[in-house]
Amino acid sequence: MVLTVRGEQALAWGALASGVRFVTGYPGTPSKGIFTALQRLRTERNAPITFHWANNEKVALELAIGATLAGLPALVCVKSVGMNVLLDALMTVNLSGVSAPLVIALGDDPSAWTSQNEQDTRWLAFMSELPLLEPTYVHNAPQLMHKAFSLSAQIELPVIVRFPKAFAVAEASLEVDPTSLPLINFPKRPSLPSIASGGIAVAQHAALHEKLRWVEQRFNASPFNTVKGDAPVAVLSVGFCATKVQEVLSRVGDFSDRVRLLVLATTLPLPRQWLAEQLQKVASVLVVEEGEPIVETQMRALAHEFRLPCVVKGKGTGDLPREGEVTLRRIGRALRAIVEIAPEVVEALPDPERPKDFTLRFCEGCPFPPFLDTLVQLCREQGKEPIVAADPGCAIVAMGKPYELVRIKHSMGGAVNFIAALAKMERNSQRRYIALVGDSDFFHGAFLGILNASAWKAPMAVIIVDNGGAAFTGGQPHLGSSFDADGNFVAPIPMERLLEAANIPVKVASSFDARGIRQGLQWVLGYGHELRVLIVREPCPFVPVWTAEGLKPKRTEGKIVGE
Repeated sequence: MVLTVRGEQALAWGALASGVRFVTGYPGTPSKGIFTALQRLRTERNAPITFHWANNEKVALELAIGATLAGLPALVCVKSVGMNVLLDALMTVNLSGVSAPLVIALGDDPSAWTSQNEQDTRWLAFMSELPLLEPTYVHNAPQLMHKAFSLSAQIELPVIVRFPKAFAVAEASLEVDPTSLPLINFPKRPSLPSIASGGIAVAQHAALHEKLRWVEQRFNASPFNTVKGDAPVAVLSVGFCATKVQEVLSRVGDFSDRVRLLVLATTLPLPRQWLAEQLQKVASVLVVEEGEPIVETQMRALAHEFRLPCVVKGKGTGDLPREGEVTLRRIGRALRAIVEIAPEVVEALPDPERPKDFTLRFCEGCPFPPFLDTLVQLCREQGKEPIVAADPGCAIVAMGKPYELVRIKHSMGGAVNFIAALAKMERNSQRRYIALVGDSDFFHGAFLGILNASAWKAPMAVIIVDNGGAAFTGGQPHLGSSFDADGNFVAPIPMERLLEAANIPVKVASSFDARGIRQGLQWVLGYGHELRVLIVREPCPFVPVWTAEGLKPKRTEGKIVGE
């Protein structure tokens, strides 16, 4: 059969064919698409897969490790900043190993299209010393994901598959029917004990290094690493940059007779022998990679080790910019230093940039504006300056006009902690210290911050906007929703009960109840010398709700905030 799919769907096909049985993660772009694609495939193929949206990424990885202890192949779907959260667990499972295949699908976001930062998360793969694969083309991505599961089964370690947002949304026809890929078989191994501790850590670390040496030998013969041409200058495309370089050449002219084209999919460990062989007669090589010059830096060391005559160029030499996504125009400009290309042809290549001005606005029917209008009005009436910190999510829209309220915004669960210290240390009576927290943020990390701030007696207001789900990323459920990842009913965990159990003053109001929200805000802003919490409970129009007939979306079109 001929399938035309997006990159995220291609990786999902590879996981399905490999025999994945447990899929978890925390919703975020660009990794959530693999999760939802697998859900659709499970229904179509009647596959025995269990799905679970965890309350944060560390929990997700630890659940996946537990699934492998039960003998089930597992997949964890996270984005760049989510990988930061699960690093704690990753830095021990790399030593203890896994008894069943475990793959981490890692979505990076060059240019920070839907993220609070721009980071190259490959650094964390190097830190954890785990194999890293980067899909080069959509058409063979199922085979690459299948290889990741197979490799994990062989070495009994997690394997990371890293891809940028551009890959997730790119489309292509698959070169191989993914249903023909064989199920990954792995021997039944004793899963217990699973321990990483100081007494055995050094021996486990040595074993990890031995496995990586074995993997490097296999990567030297990997079919995902390819070479075309025999010219004295080369372009080394890492991961999805191979597709971009190919697109540039299709637009400006095929220079394969003058440029040797190398494609690298196995980033860690680097296939040093294969690279050295391909570059023996090359005078210069341009390394094209998303993020930091990680491969480029290694290539300089490799050239020195193997006494290669080639000069290594890329982001480290200024031939490509280190910031932002590697666009077609940026690649074209770098290629002009290697081959003759008309400037006007290069400048006509696409070079998308994010808007310079803040353009986000709330969706129609959003419960945020009524409450924000009242908050602004009350602060004005009281003559107080609102100092608002917000977590990532829909609340960030309040950074722009007409509100311009949010002054601090960093990481998931961080708003409470930033405000707690600011309020405790500054104690400016002309200010009102407010942490604006989403409901998914609450379960992700803010709850612990609230407990800490309350025990610390930080004078502040915490306002939790309970929309019923992770509204910004598409309405996925959290522990306070009334449904799970499969759309089944589950009894929600009421946030107010958790707070009441900790003796934290809390009230609940609806943003569409004008009198109630005003009274609630007056109460929470009068926090005095204590921490108070107001829960503004009003479902997002785009988050599914549980009804007598089952889970039903209220609206499916018109969403403009988040992805």
